[in-house]
Amino acid sequence: MSLFPYANAGAPVTATRPSRKAPKAPGAARLQVMAVLSAIFNCLALNLALVVACLPIVTAPAAFQAAIVALDRWRTDGEDRVVRELVAVLRSRPLLHTTLSAGIPCAAVAVALEEVHFFSRGGTPVNWVCLGLGVDALLLSLASLGYVLVLGARRPDLAPTDLWYLSVSLAVRNLLWASPLLVAEFVAAAVLLLADPALALIGLPLALLGLVRLTADPGIRRADRRARGEVNET
Repeated sequence: MSLFPYANAGAPVTATRPSRKAPKAPGAARLQVMAVLSAIFNCLALNLALVVACLPIVTAPAAFQAAIVALDRWRTDGEDRVVRELVAVLRSRPLLHTTLSAGIPCAAVAVALEEVHFFSRGGTPVNWVCLGLGVDALLLSLASLGYVLVLGARRPDLAPTDLWYLSVSLAVRNLLWASPLLVAEFVAAAVLLLADPALALIGLPLALLGLVRLTADPGIRRADRRARGEVNET
């Protein structure tokens, strides 16, 4: 019982209703679905453009780096016209410089693979030693190739020799975790493509580049922080 029964005698009586949650806007779910469909379409379109750009073979290194640039700009700047970005990067960068900087590491991978294939039959102790050296060279060249693609896409001003040196250094520094992952990604993509080449049309090359970006990024960021720290100390 209230201590002041007439305190609110003159106040208007208002009926209280149970609170209800505001219903979600009917267009919110539709917008989310449209965003997902747009992302899927952009991935498929960028992957198809990447495959087409790689058809002449010699343009494959430049196409890989252009696709990485398009992915970076889509992620950081929200630029979802990914095919337009890929074409713009291909047209704006010197093809010879890009092909040389990324093509030589690709050729190194091919040479190491051929050496492993040649000495895989074993035989003499020299053959087994050469096989071991070939496996080591293949693993290092594959890991370095991941850094070459990412660094070359983001630092087109680097000279080829500087790009190769930085990539090999990063592959050696991250020998215990990132480098094995890069090798596994390249090997898995190659095995899947050999098993079913049609996977190239439904996103496998772009998925490989996305994984390579994610794997190489931490090592690149640590190297950048280390370099900035050394500059500040001097």
